Formats: sequence, C-alpha cells, structure tokens
Amino acid sequence: MRLGITLNRIGNAWQVTHLPSVPLADQLADFKAKQVAGGFTADETLVVSLSDTLKRHAKKASAPEPVVEGEESPKAKKKS
Repeated sequence: MRLGITLNRIGNAWQVTHLPSVPLADQLADFKAKQVAGGFTADETLVVSLSDTLKRHAKKASAPEPVVEGEESPKAKKKS
C-alpha cells in the first residue's frame, strides 16, 4: 500500500487534510470527487506520495507576486 498526504493551502497557511494513515488510493479518490463536483474550498490542494506531487489544484485568483523594492522593471533595463 502506497502512503501519501493531502495538503490544502488557504492564504499563507497549509493544513493537512489526509495523513499517511489514509490509503493513497482513498486520497486520490477524494481529490477526483472534489474535482468532478467542483468542491475545492482551498486556494490550492496537493496530493503527495513520498516526494512526488501526484495531483494539484490551484485557484486562478491566487496572491499576486510580491514586488521587490529597488529592483528595476525589465522595460526600464531595456531602455538603458
């Protein structure tokens, strides 16, 4: 039996949905059921087996990329 873990991200916090004590096949079945029903409530959901990400769902409206102060934009660099 393969072991895995299911994680949900809401904002900057990650929560464990399924621990490795839940068979990986059951975790993947739960993921597929949510995918079919559109039942993802988290911003991102990951199903991981060992070090491999098997399934991933991320909402399109995720947090914007952070802006680093003092860094020039690519357009400003091209003009120089």
